Amino acid sequence: MDTTNEKELSLAEIVEQLKSAVDAENAKELVAQLKSQYYKRQSAVLEQMKQAWVEAGNQIETFAHTFEEEAEFKSVLQAYKQKRAEEIKVLEAQQERAYQLKKDILDKLSSLIEGNDDVDKIFSEVRKLQNDWKEAGEVAQSKYNEIIKRYQALMTQFYDDLKISNELRDYDFKKNLEIKTRLCEAAEKLIEEKHINDAFQKLQKLHEEWRETGPVAKELRDELWNRFKASSDIINHKHADFYQAKKVEEEANLAKKVAICEAVEAIEYLKAKSFKAWDDISSKVIALQEDWKKTGFAPKKDNTKIYERFRYTCDAIFKAKNEFYKTTKESLSSNLEKKKALVAQAEALKESKEWKEATEKFIKLQKEWKEIGPVSKRASEQVWKSFKDACDYFFEQKKIALEGTVSVGKSIEKLRRSFEKLNSDIITRENNIEFLNFGAKEQSPLVKQMQAQIDKMKKEREELRQKLVEMERKMRDEK
Repeated sequence: MDTTNEKELSLAEIVEQLKSAVDAENAKELVAQLKSQYYKRQSAVLEQMKQAWVEAGNQIETFAHTFEEEAEFKSVLQAYKQKRAEEIKVLEAQQERAYQLKKDILDKLSSLIEGNDDVDKIFSEVRKLQNDWKEAGEVAQSKYNEIIKRYQALMTQFYDDLKISNELRDYDFKKNLEIKTRLCEAAEKLIEEKHINDAFQKLQKLHEEWRETGPVAKELRDELWNRFKASSDIINHKHADFYQAKKVEEEANLAKKVAICEAVEAIEYLKAKSFKAWDDISSKVIALQEDWKKTGFAPKKDNTKIYERFRYTCDAIFKAKNEFYKTTKESLSSNLEKKKALVAQAEALKESKEWKEATEKFIKLQKEWKEIGPVSKRASEQVWKSFKDACDYFFEQKKIALEGTVSVGKSIEKLRRSFEKLNSDIITRENNIEFLNFGAKEQSPLVKQMQAQIDKMKKEREELRQKLVEMERKMRDEK
């Protein structure tokens, strides 16, 4: 199972991998990787959900979400912790037992070696104690150095200072030489190991085995140790360089994250007073969050602190955005109700024929409309169209009426001129009749003809007068 390449696994997939990891040989390492991966993924998903929640116009404080995978994840972790605790308890008991056994072995070795000059007699007993030492098991690291140094000193004393037959000494030296030569070869092979940390851990095991192995012939000791040490130094240097490079990388990541924090903190979100401004701010924050995700871990001592700094500012921005949306939403709703009320008034007034009074009311409504703030984009077009249609209808009817009034006025003026001309013609003809009829006893045919024309013209004049009276009355009514 490869967890080093942290591809975008779902939370459910990580939980499934965790179930298998708890029984793996390197369970501790795998569980730690998967635990980190799970919370990193969960945090990313949670941030996306929070942003969507706030952008939908909700308050950040009201956001709540429970991941259905978390209960199983924690259950698997808890079971692993219990299992691990039991394993550690057993291991500690085994290590303590091994420590006591090895202390007893050291006491027995010391008594045998320091109390006898004839080593040949005690050789088999020393050999048995050496085997007992190996079979006693591992000792806790905190107590290991204490007993291994004493064990090495006693073994060196046994082979170098006491009288032991060459045959026995050479046999053990040869056997130890084979073991330590193998350890040198194993250390040299570790130099090519790609995973530096794994190589370093394996090297520690080789050193432990080296210390547990007895001495070789004096003339080979320095040469063999220098060979083993040379490979160890290379691996140790690689390990130190690896962690130094990792430290440098983490410091660089910390610098990047500080810069990202400063960038998000520099956003003047408190000045945002429009939806567009908040859209721009949201885009900037989301882009910075993406940069954060692409940036690796900072040093362990700083990682949590710098993340909390970044998250605090992001949360503050989205909280302010949520407050803006909430307040603006209430304002937009209130403005919409006010504009709907104006629409209702305009629609009730649009059929009025009281042109002057209604015009003044419409101008007042339009002024009030301008003073009311904005409404939501969704409702803005419809409510404005309704108001505009009512206004346009009224003023169009007024235009038509006024154009009609002008036309009537022109007709009246024309009739009045016709009336005056006809009246003038009648007066002229009546004067002419008096002249032609002056002194005559009877009317002449010409006079009779002229009188008939005058009577006809008077009738036409009366019709014009009545028509003028009617048109003037109508014109007054329309005003």
